Amino acid sequence: MNIKDLQYYVSLTQLKNFSLVAAQFHVSQPTISAAIRRLETELKTQLLIRANPHLPVALTTTGIQVQRHASQILLEHQLMCQEVAHTTTDQLVIGMPPIIEINYFPRIASQLPQALFSQIQPISQGSLAALKGLKNGQLDLAVFAYLNEFTDTTIQLTTFDTQSFSIVVPTDDPLATHSQLQFRSLRHQRFVALKDNFVHRQAFRQLSHQNHVRPTIVFESNEIGSILNMVRQHVGIALLSNAVQLPAGLHRLPLTDAQAPTFNVGVAYRHSMTFSPTQADLIQRLTAAFQSVDWHAY
Repeated sequence: MNIKDLQYYVSLTQLKNFSLVAAQFHVSQPTISAAIRRLETELKTQLLIRANPHLPVALTTTGIQVQRHASQILLEHQLMCQEVAHTTTDQLVIGMPPIIEINYFPRIASQLPQALFSQIQPISQGSLAALKGLKNGQLDLAVFAYLNEFTDTTIQLTTFDTQSFSIVVPTDDPLATHSQLQFRSLRHQRFVALKDNFVHRQAFRQLSHQNHVRPTIVFESNEIGSILNMVRQHVGIALLSNAVQLPAGLHRLPLTDAQAPTFNVGVAYRHSMTFSPTQADLIQRLTAAFQSVDWHAY
């Protein structure tokens, strides 16, 4: 069984059309047909329901089983290739959201040897995207945020900070006269928000659901600086973790909600990952540096 045949088959189960698969891989349609026949011969089963050739491809029961296993095999093959490539060069590809890249990483940089910076390749992306990249092998390590609890048993996570969420408003906004707020009281307010690949948006949805409200989001962005500027210009208010450092002109209001989510930050890697001694040392140094800081002192 070869990997290319499995790639053709999984693509066929997704696109449902031989011509589209052939175009995707820049091969002839008979090449795809031959790959499917090889799989059927090797597995001694029929994978496709061969009816009207003009209809979308349909799978047999064993075809569905093979699709599931083939997808997992291709994922493991991808992980293997990427892990070996990174280990051979002793590099670490690290994903981290802009909030962590701006508000956490600079505070530990002075603790790290200068040589380390040439051995890491940082990828800036939201926490949800970083976790996905970690799981599919695009990343070796991720420093990301999560809400409340983390239960994925395939990931080794070391949490080093937990912060509350607050409402951020301009200092001259009428809301700034309050000492604290309940999220429900903000149902008629306009919000600016980070996009869906950030846990901040998850927290916003959680609080909205708990309070049975649907506040209006008038602007969204992947950039925390853009969100802060929009708040300062009175475009809307924002739900942000206390990890975000506020510039002059903005004010933070604690939430009184009993079940408000928490912003937790940790260093993570796949349990299945085997690191080179150099990579393992880099991870140990990074993790120790993050754990050495009293983040609530800032």
